[in-house]
Amino acid sequence: MRIVVAMVALLLVLASPALASKVTLKGDVTYRERIALPPGGTLSVSLIDLATPDQPRVSAKAPISSPGQVPLTFTLNFDDAVIVAGHSYALVAEIAGPDAVWFRNAEPYALDPLAPATPILIIVNIVPQEEPVPTPEPVVAPAPSPILDITWQAETIGGAPAARGIVSSLSIASDMRAGGRGGCNSWFAQAEVNAERLIFSAVAATRMACVSDEATKQEDSFFAALAATRFWRLDKDHLILLDAGGVELANLGKSRF
Repeated sequence: MRIVVAMVALLLVLASPALASKVTLKGDVTYRERIALPPGGTLSVSLIDLATPDQPRVSAKAPISSPGQVPLTFTLNFDDAVIVAGHSYALVAEIAGPDAVWFRNAEPYALDPLAPATPILIIVNIVPQEEPVPTPEPVVAPAPSPILDITWQAETIGGAPAARGIVSSLSIASDMRAGGRGGCNSWFAQAEVNAERLIFSAVAATRMACVSDEATKQEDSFFAALAATRFWRLDKDHLILLDAGGVELANLGKSRF
């Protein structure tokens, strides 16, 4: 039995003549990447006439309920009066955040809206981002920094030593793309760096299960430290992550690997 881990209901009823019949389209939206959706996302589904794809015949949008995992189930209600005989129709689905579209199906999902084949499954793809994802903090122009293009491995997190054999790491490339290991999963984010400040956007990570409670606890603590980081400093060959008040969040040394 398939378990739907997240559901979004999209309901839209259009005013129409009394003789119009109600039509309901139901289906799922999913993607293949092993990435959890950050909070605050929305799912939108539009029925388009392929003759005028930029003018949706029916569209609806709703927030994605926690925990924000796929597949996402939708229900789209409309009157058959919006369908023009002899025209071809398709569905377009988008998963978006507060500032950008994250996923969209590359090709419209063709169907007969009055007699759709079931099940309807729309597979969406990551939409390339031309600019870094904005953060609540003012955007700071990146500057050359001695912490870039180095893999840093956590030695302490929140004052507690990192567990032996469990790697929590980060690396920031010159294009401000950040990533590494959380402890169990790979993660990535966008970074903003200048001479003092260091800010990470919302972290996206793979969804592999940790092999131990100790690994889970360390990964959660490391991701929390990244989210709270606002400043950095170097202490010899160690990178120190600091919160807005200057309190040490994590101490990372240069990785030997």
